[in-house]
Amino acid sequence: MALTGQHPPPQTLVNPPPGGTTFPSVHKPKQSAGNRNNGGNFVSPYTIIKATSEGGDKRMLDVIFERLKYTIQAEWTTGKEVAKILDTGKDVTVAPPARLTAEQKKDDLHFAIWREKVKQHVLKLDALEDAKSKLFSMVWKLLSKIMQSKVAGQSGFSEKSEASDAVWLVKTVRALVTNFDSAMPEILSVSEALERIIT
Repeated sequence: MALTGQHPPPQTLVNPPPGGTTFPSVHKPKQSAGNRNNGGNFVSPYTIIKATSEGGDKRMLDVIFERLKYTIQAEWTTGKEVAKILDTGKDVTVAPPARLTAEQKKDDLHFAIWREKVKQHVLKLDALEDAKSKLFSMVWKLLSKIMQSKVAGQSGFSEKSEASDAVWLVKTVRALVTNFDSAMPEILSVSEALERIIT
């Protein structure tokens, strides 16, 4: 029996309509795994920290760190302090409240306010340490597999990873990107070659 018409090809919904409603799609444009997120939209190459052999460079690293700084400063309690690690590669802390003078100690109100400031300082120190550990995790997840392999090959990695030392990780990543030849152990060049063949 002859068909009197043809059904139009299914349409691919690139962006969901307002309200978050999504519709099933039979056909989707092909995208490489590195260029899509969970929604299937294009992801900028500036979201992954790559080794120089993958096309990564200091400029790309700076862009990624700037974006990360923006998120941290906007969303974390100690974001302003932690973001400095990405700039300087140095540890940060928060200054304690100024000590009271002998006269201020005699004043109940001054003393009560000071004690409250000390309590808040201790809480902020705890939050800062938690944020440093979180920064380590975030930076690690941004590294490509090859970069993770390079970082894992550095001296002291096990101890630094166990301690979630964000300062060490940021310094190491910057060194690997800006001083690739001297920073990468020779044994890692083999694992890098295998990784590139596999992927």
